Amino acid sequence: MRPIKLSLQAFGPYKNLTEIDFESFGNQGLFLLTGDTGSGKTMIFDAITYALYGQSSGNQRQEASFRSHLVNDETLTFVSLTFYHRQNTYTVTRTPSYQ
Repeated sequence: MRPIKLSLQAFGPYKNLTEIDFESFGNQGLFLLTGDTGSGKTMIFDAITYALYGQSSGNQRQEASFRSHLVNDETLTFVSLTFYHRQNTYTVTRTPSYQ
């Protein structure tokens, strides 16, 4: 599996629509996420894992905690991952439950 694009909104610290274009990193298959403590690095892995499996990476966060507390009630919370697998392209979108 090779990620192509990750889109998330109102997910953890990502209040606004945030898109990560993994193809812009090239085809080397290796990249590095860096940033200050609390900047949302682990949440990127949680978003990918949630999109694929419906749970966080490492099982430390519950689905109910994915929705950002920074948004209003009308803002949609979602994660969308587009990826390659065995010469096919797939897109999966998940929305955690919230009120």
